[in-house]
Amino acid sequence: MFIFRNQKRGLTKFLERARRLGLSDTDSETALSFLNHNEFGLCFDTVITQMYELDVRIDIEFYELIDEIGKEMNLTSNSYSFMKELIDDGNEISQIRK
Repeated sequence: MFIFRNQKRGLTKFLERARRLGLSDTDSETALSFLNHNEFGLCFDTVITQMYELDVRIDIEFYELIDEIGKEMNLTSNSYSFMKELIDDGNEISQIRK
């Protein structure tokens, strides 16, 4: 039960951060629905796939969060390493939502 709560808490933080970075409301709602139905893998996959497809820029801290969640879910880094391509090179990230 403890691992379950930690994963849900981590994915909630992950989803909130993804929204601030530019994940669309529609994709956020889809991911939240998966999260609310304890479909953690689908939630995680929805967020990273949509962010990648829409070229939403991320920072290194967000990638570290992806890595942390991926490890907790026993995923190989190959499952999400493509997200490294979206890491901003140090310039201001233009799509951050307030």
